[in-house]
Amino acid sequence: MSLPAVAPHVVADAVAALPARLRSKLDQALEKQPTWTITTSDAGATITIDDRVTVTLTTPVDTADRAACNCLLAPRCLHRAAVLSAAPVLTAHPHHAAATGSDVATAEAVVTTEANPAAPAATADERAAATQVRDVVAQILEHGVAGAGAVAQADLLRAIHQARTIGLPRLATAATRVVEQLRAARRSAPGFRLADLTEDLREALIVSHLLSEGIGDPRAARGTSRRGYGPAGDLHLYGLCTEPLRTTTGHVGAVSYLTDGDSTIWSLAQARPGDGDTARNAAQASVNLGDVTISHRELVRAGIIVVNAHASVDRRLSHGRTVQAVRTTGRTWHEEPADTLWRQPIPEQAARWLNAFEVAPHERPAGHDLAFLDGVLAADQRGLLLQTAQLPGPVIVLAPHDDPVLPYVANLRLLAAHVTGMPVRMIGRFHGPRQVHGLAVAAPWLSDRFGGHVDLGVDQLQRADLPGAETTEPSGSNQPQPPLHLLTHHLQRVVAAGRAALVPDVDRDVRALLDAQLPTAASVLRELRRAGHRRSRDAFGRLNQQDSTALAVAWLTAAAYQYAAATAVTAESWQSNRGREVDDNAHRAGGRAWQPSA
Repeated sequence: MSLPAVAPHVVADAVAALPARLRSKLDQALEKQPTWTITTSDAGATITIDDRVTVTLTTPVDTADRAACNCLLAPRCLHRAAVLSAAPVLTAHPHHAAATGSDVATAEAVVTTEANPAAPAATADERAAATQVRDVVAQILEHGVAGAGAVAQADLLRAIHQARTIGLPRLATAATRVVEQLRAARRSAPGFRLADLTEDLREALIVSHLLSEGIGDPRAARGTSRRGYGPAGDLHLYGLCTEPLRTTTGHVGAVSYLTDGDSTIWSLAQARPGDGDTARNAAQASVNLGDVTISHRELVRAGIIVVNAHASVDRRLSHGRTVQAVRTTGRTWHEEPADTLWRQPIPEQAARWLNAFEVAPHERPAGHDLAFLDGVLAADQRGLLLQTAQLPGPVIVLAPHDDPVLPYVANLRLLAAHVTGMPVRMIGRFHGPRQVHGLAVAAPWLSDRFGGHVDLGVDQLQRADLPGAETTEPSGSNQPQPPLHLLTHHLQRVVAAGRAALVPDVDRDVRALLDAQLPTAASVLRELRRAGHRRSRDAFGRLNQQDSTALAVAWLTAAAYQYAAATAVTAESWQSNRGREVDDNAHRAGGRAWQPSA
């Protein structure tokens, strides 16, 4: 059972109302969350803390009176604040029309509120809201994940509420993702990735800076709210592949990708609260689309006609009641319309992926990051490789998740050990410079029991399914990459441990970046270290808040450079005609990287 979502300001007010002695115990109370008993109903949820204390949440939890505790200290009690701090963040306002789908990623979608066409400059209230988010994020960078407990998260939730109230959806969305990532990190959720939290913090700081300094297009800085579902017409879809879905909010499920006659990619997702075992079997669970009840695994091997389809702006299909559907015969990847996806040149596919980063995450179309590759499998010390005719060197195939509950790693190891030298057709997800996460493969030597292709995160390959083959050495040059990972390493260390992480190894890595002819990278890292060592006090002996702001500015400068340089390196690595050195390209892109003013 999971807790119902709670509006940000309700959490913030509950934490602010606690006496100082109880506020200091809030994180300890949250550590006992696994012992709570949660009973849900249509009206909300009842959380049993122990034999005597229960907290009741009435949905939607958008006001303080919808969260009650039966203890003597209520409402200024630790139990109520802990439950509210553990609940997901409510992303829809009660007066907005909710989406009709059951997918957790869009179930709380709201109707779009377009920015003013005149795009006026940021108002004083908008600049104040942006500054409020920046100051809280600066404190998170000051102390790292370990210091970003429930109190710090409540401060950020209050800033999120303010951003929503005055119409800054891009800022509110970025900050909400930061809260979700921090909660996942502190409870050691399997789906947490430090790189994702680093990226979300970068986005929150960039939007704050654009608004507070009045830089760039105000319309883009404000953003648009997540859209609900709208009519998409009648669709004849054919399955491509499915993969397990694990979110930082504790939900597991599956997402399936389908294509229509125009080779447009659509997705159908379903997620529910669950653990690792649930994730392994999620693709076998039934999903309803109109009158059709079918599992994800069956769906991606079949065809389906959808009448009166509804979808979000990112082409995520709705399970709504008005949708009608009928199952038809599926087609293989080597038949139309799927075959067209593999005929698109790889550099164009990579450009499609990189260009999608220019829009908000909830507006990126389904499948924007999918790579459709033909080639021959190989293996070396890096693991499984795919040699294609379009690229001078091999593509490294990685596992999207290393959790042993999912079969990704085991399947890739089997392919690397027994199928090298054999042709395959693969669907992957672009991950970095000539790297993909392997999602599914099809080949003529596959057993018929897989129905045409293997979903690497769902299907379990056996040795008997694979032909024996001799190991082949990959051909083609392996262009060395600039050592941007040194800068990435320090950015992530600050996120994890705060200012203290900038003490060791910085000088050594600055010299390594200079030796690699990346002076801009060395300069931003040197400035980050300088800001990390800067500590001053005001007239009353308190640590100066300006030092935390300076650290945030230096961190954002380095993060902006790293993002621009890494994007240039990645784009170049997917080009079939390498007309210039990757290091020079990265250096030029990094030198042009936007740098915020102090």
